[in-house]
Amino acid sequence: MARIGDDEPAVQFSQKSSATVQTLAPELLREIFMHCVSNDSDTDPRRSIRCLSQVPLLLGRVCRTWRVVVGTSPELWSNFTVGDRQFHHVDFEKDLEAAKHWISKSGSRPLSIAIHYPGISSYGALLPPILKFLVSQSWRWKDIKLTVPSGFEDIVLSPLAFGTRNLPQLVKFDSTITRKSSSAKFILSSAPRLQFLRHSGDGPVHVDFGGGPHKIKQIGMRRTAKGKLSLADLFTCFTHCPLLENLVIPIWQSEMPRDELPSSIELSYLTHLSLRCSEGVDPHRLFGRLFLPVLISLELFIIFSSDTDWPHLQTMLARSRPPLQNLCLRFVPMTELTLVGCLSCVPTLTELELEGIECSDTILNALTVDEFKGDVNGSKNLCPWLETIDFVNDVYSEFSRRAMKGMIISRRKNANFARGKALTLIKCQSFNFDGIRSNPDIAECLKDGLVLIGCE
Repeated sequence: MARIGDDEPAVQFSQKSSATVQTLAPELLREIFMHCVSNDSDTDPRRSIRCLSQVPLLLGRVCRTWRVVVGTSPELWSNFTVGDRQFHHVDFEKDLEAAKHWISKSGSRPLSIAIHYPGISSYGALLPPILKFLVSQSWRWKDIKLTVPSGFEDIVLSPLAFGTRNLPQLVKFDSTITRKSSSAKFILSSAPRLQFLRHSGDGPVHVDFGGGPHKIKQIGMRRTAKGKLSLADLFTCFTHCPLLENLVIPIWQSEMPRDELPSSIELSYLTHLSLRCSEGVDPHRLFGRLFLPVLISLELFIIFSSDTDWPHLQTMLARSRPPLQNLCLRFVPMTELTLVGCLSCVPTLTELELEGIECSDTILNALTVDEFKGDVNGSKNLCPWLETIDFVNDVYSEFSRRAMKGMIISRRKNANFARGKALTLIKCQSFNFDGIRSNPDIAECLKDGLVLIGCE
């Protein structure tokens, strides 16, 4: 009896709380329910529109009042996922039926949709009806994240392939095409509000930057086969996308703009740039004119260039003086003298990755820190904040034990004098670090946390 009495207040409290919730105004309930909706960036297939534990389906099952509020709140139905990573969980007919139901409930609200059919098995003629229905609502698209197999990209990417401004609400578009895919085309003028565009697929891709200025902030083209993007397209991108913050793009053709280039091309917001140039494509005429004052990360990949030196990067860095933290150079035809010149322009650098650039003790000696080195004769320690150095699979580089040991010890011991940080990681597949690990100073560095990865 006493145990029943002890439980009674909790029961009464639960009943009173439930009664309080039941008396809340519909407008307040609607605001509360909105906080139960998954975040726009949450694309877990478990958010499927057929999952009864998914808001708003779950809330509508609680009571009549909640069901009425849910049924009259279109914003609760405008964010959903169709599909599943597990093929045996996919029911195309039910997905289509559910999609129609959700969209009918969403009124005219902008739509945030995750489309997840990764294509582990063949979908045949079962998938197109769903995709075509969702594409028919593209004028309401706001945030789209899709994963579909090759053979269906012509359907889902078609709204962005026409420059008719038929996507007035679209802000974010993220597409992944699995398996070998056909070509993809994106015309930025199709979506005047677009801020984020990312595409990953094995097929060729083309982006039309004409019709600007555009509001786009992030562009990422990954895993693309040889396409039509040219240096002229890159120039148009730079000049028509003034708000650009992050750009990952491959350039396959060397065609340059016909008009005379301006003396300076400024991108005041660009913090991350990854540029991969195919064989015979040299972006030096553009690079030497770039002014990137807030650049934080730069990856530059130039394949099979006939040049023996590429001073244009140093020109850009000297002009921009950006707060660069990450620098990755792959097969850029560059002498060590030019490389040292580049590093002298970026004292904020924390990560350096080099591949296909012939390096020797010259670069190690340049990176060796001297606590007494100051402003005398303009001499300063290079990159005092450098933490990681990666000579990627570099069979072209050859370093002596003396130079490697001296550089490591100097940067570990003199970090405080240099007003920077000590090295934490060095990777060099062409160097055997076992030859210096027994050195007492190196052993002390390893004890303090330094990681050395070589050919041993």
